Amino acid sequence: MKSSLTWTAGIAACLVALGMTSAHGPRFQRVYPLKPREGVFAYARISPNGRFLAYASEARDSRNRLARTVTVVDLKRNTILFTEPGIDAYWSTDGGRMIFLSQESRPSVAIRDHRTGTVLRDIAPVWLGDYFSWGKRDDRDLILTIDSHYYFLEDDHAVLPPASVQPCAGIGVGERPLLSRDGKRITTFVRGTVVVRNLTDCGDIVDTGIRGAKADFAWDSRYVALHAPKPDASGYEIQVVDLQRRTVRSVTNFPGSSFFPSWTKDGRLCFRYDGEDYRGFMMADDVLSAPERPLPSSDEHIPARRVWADVFPETALPPHHLNLVTVWSTWSAHSPDALQDLQRARRYFEEHALDVGVMTATDPGSRRADVADLVRRYEIVLPEIPLAPRRLPLTEGHNQIPSTLLFRDGMLVDRRLGAQTYDDLRVWIQKVESQ
Repeated sequence: MKSSLTWTAGIAACLVALGMTSAHGPRFQRVYPLKPREGVFAYARISPNGRFLAYASEARDSRNRLARTVTVVDLKRNTILFTEPGIDAYWSTDGGRMIFLSQESRPSVAIRDHRTGTVLRDIAPVWLGDYFSWGKRDDRDLILTIDSHYYFLEDDHAVLPPASVQPCAGIGVGERPLLSRDGKRITTFVRGTVVVRNLTDCGDIVDTGIRGAKADFAWDSRYVALHAPKPDASGYEIQVVDLQRRTVRSVTNFPGSSFFPSWTKDGRLCFRYDGEDYRGFMMADDVLSAPERPLPSSDEHIPARRVWADVFPETALPPHHLNLVTVWSTWSAHSPDALQDLQRARRYFEEHALDVGVMTATDPGSRRADVADLVRRYEIVLPEIPLAPRRLPLTEGHNQIPSTLLFRDGMLVDRRLGAQTYDDLRVWIQKVESQ
């Protein structure tokens, strides 16, 4: 593996021919391939200096059980430095530590000191949430979670009680936020689009109008990188938003899909790529050389009122009081769990004579051969209904895959982003039935 990000003229010319770069634009390097059948659970994060990659490797063990392992890779030496069962690793701003949800023997929020190898456990209550992001505000380390809770660290332990992101007029709290490195701003999902706002107040709200996901701040907080559907809905591309100029750049233009961008301190982007030509992690340099265009209008929000025919007009409304539809993709490591739990919930509904229809739909960016392979491998027998590419935004699956929609008498009454467990689904249905 090459450690330099400067490619020879011959290699660059080959990549131009393959559509992997252009003569005048971002430059790309393959930095770490995934193993066959290896998945990645949620995001991966590059260290500030770009040398170390942390991701949750997902693979089957010898007993065919699904195992998720936080894995730290030295990209310069192409060696694995650390592994432990767990998910959601995120680097400190100095790159010396890493927070993650350990699943070593039981769930525990942990911090690993990269310099000593020491792991501190139970540094914060698990119920505050995972999907961590780490900033430094007023010279204090600050952690934000998926549930919009945040807390400072003292001696690498949470200062409690925590605080929570407060709602703002017109946007509410938002969902699944990520924190800027200076600890002052967050990106969040609001009715289908990525919105940037202050962490502690409602000032300086920027609705990007982009139906994207996993929006990561550059170190100067001016730029945000995210992945969003390609214009033809054939997959996903990396986009970079300039919050000052209110513009956006499409950085990647590959045959496959690019996901989960993460900034280095010197302005490079590490991201995951999934295509027939390559599956693994890549690095992009000179990303701001991509042409910019104005942000879309902020009226790209998903309408609050949606009915079955708006989202799935190709399929007649099933004759059930309640209908669940899970939108999934082959590139999301969350999908197998979500489908298996959905299938188990369907059996429960049938055994208890509950009037609940259960269906699936695939993200249009998933290749049909991959869909068939995953369904066969995990023995999924759930019915599938078509989802037209232009209607994917109505499911909010572009923000988070899987996404599950709940219809009551043809009206969308709720939706949940991310994989839902068997218990989540049962409680959800019981709650809606009792209303």
